[in-house]
Amino acid sequence: MAGIFTPHELKTIEVDVEKKIFRVNGEDFGHGCTEFSIYCDAGRDAKEFLRVDMRIDTTIKFASYDRSGKKTLEGERHLPETDAACD
Repeated sequence: MAGIFTPHELKTIEVDVEKKIFRVNGEDFGHGCTEFSIYCDAGRDAKEFLRVDMRIDTTIKFASYDRSGKKTLEGERHLPETDAACD
């Protein structure tokens, strides 16, 4: 699996289901992603106009090998949903 992109700020979100494009800030997050959600609401006070949250969920697959190259361990770990960005 390719490296999993983890955005640290949210500037743009591009989702085109027909073309299978899933990008945050121009970077692909679709590969390795098992679920994502986007939430938007009005600001809570005069300073905050709009709040946009995006959460990305994924599963990490891993393996361990001994010195001779024999696989000794294989598994996967489901990472809980984490904040991708909050503005």
